[in-house]
Amino acid sequence: MNEFIKTINKYAILLIVVSIFGIPWFHIRSLLYELYPPGSFLDSIPTIVGYLIRIIVIILLIIDFKKYDLKNVVISCISALFFPLLGIVIFAIMYLGKEKTNA
Repeated sequence: MNEFIKTINKYAILLIVVSIFGIPWFHIRSLLYELYPPGSFLDSIPTIVGYLIRIIVIILLIIDFKKYDLKNVVISCISALFFPLLGIVIFAIMYLGKEKTNA
């Protein structure tokens, strides 16, 4: 179970990073409007970070699915592309199911 928590922690950190670039970023961005006008590169930073995190989550899911010899990596990765938390939940359910059958 300790290994499961270590594995899930890296996904939790990535989801926290995504949330930092959500609403709090737009409040910070409003403070920077004097330096950077609307429509500048700073407006697209949350979108870029969101896509990068989704790609990182998909890569980590593929690595973890191979590491723990789990099936259905495709469905988890496709769901992580649209909603990263769903891909992580699918991985966690499959991991816990395998641990239960091995115990």
